[in-house]
Amino acid sequence: MHLTSMVNNHMLHMDKLPQHGGDNFGPRPKPLILAAIGGCVSMEIIAILDKMRIKIEGLEVDVDGELSEDQPKVYKIIDMKLIVKSVNPDKDKIDRAIHLAMDKYCGVVAMARKFATVNSEIVYEA
Repeated sequence: MHLTSMVNNHMLHMDKLPQHGGDNFGPRPKPLILAAIGGCVSMEIIAILDKMRIKIEGLEVDVDGELSEDQPKVYKIIDMKLIVKSVNPDKDKIDRAIHLAMDKYCGVVAMARKFATVNSEIVYEA
């Protein structure tokens, strides 16, 4: 059941797992929502930090979701772990940038909050 979709002039492949009639040629649609959340938040955080002239060595955003039991299965809980890599971080400013990204600027998180509880954890690594 390999499907393609054009998104911003890029071909996106989606498929089901073989046990569900697919060939596994691409991700399933629901996990793409989690990827979109991680991408949106990351882009907004980096843009805000750039405007604040705050440099970090790296940012990793891990996003997991818990689906409802009932059909249609939708995400009811979305957990985000934001791992900031910085030798000497200005935690107050970085935390502010993260909260601005998640609460004000990332439209994908705003949409997700319409159907799920969105939790976040910030971790700092040197």
